[in-house]
Amino acid sequence: MDILKKIFGGGDGPSQGQIKRALKQVIQIHGDPAGRLGAMERLASWRTPESARALLRRFTVQVPQATMDQEEKQYTVRLLVNMGETAVEPILDYLRTEPEVTYPVQALRQLLSPEEYLTALQGVLDQLAGTYTRWPEAKTVLLQSLPDDAFPRVRESALRFLHDDDDDVCIAASHYLAHNGDEEAREQLIEVFLDAESRPRVRGSILDFFCEREWPVKGYRKKVEEAISDPYYLTAKGTVKRRPR
Repeated sequence: MDILKKIFGGGDGPSQGQIKRALKQVIQIHGDPAGRLGAMERLASWRTPESARALLRRFTVQVPQATMDQEEKQYTVRLLVNMGETAVEPILDYLRTEPEVTYPVQALRQLLSPEEYLTALQGVLDQLAGTYTRWPEAKTVLLQSLPDDAFPRVRESALRFLHDDDDDVCIAASHYLAHNGDEEAREQLIEVFLDAESRPRVRGSILDFFCEREWPVKGYRKKVEEAISDPYYLTAKGTVKRRPR
């Protein structure tokens, strides 16, 4: 009987073979979408960490029809949420290692309380900070997923990404800090601006943030004046302005 259960997937959960076959259908981007959707639903119905990990692989492929792809990924989010707590750890593992994290983050937010979500997201970010990854876009999305009201708690985490080698990651961290930040964040952003001589996108973004916040560059005026260029300029009060194009 034990042998039959292993072969046909009876007992406590699906067999490895069942999960493997379902996964193969989930990442098949051509052919009848009904087979792909059926496999996704089977994986969700099994409610095991292994089946959740296989279901998450749907986010790693893109079907040719963009609208269908988006709808299926949104459906995958709903399936993961319906799996409940079982899906949480597989999602966290995915966020640490995969490039396409937009949809998994949505699922995580729905699965956890605001406090639990923040703790989990901060934990992933702290693991990724200062480390090389082939997919820096994941860091960008995770930073953009930080709640604004969590700033005091995650400030140090966000500050670490100001020095990331990828421009988009640095800009995402700058955006979060500029819109929620304090005096320390203001000074850190000026330091990043001054150090970013060969990174015009980073410099332009930081100057735009200073324009929006009307933050002065006090303590750094001389250095900023030497580094700033059109269309930006400093006012007599030491705030950054941008000339109309």
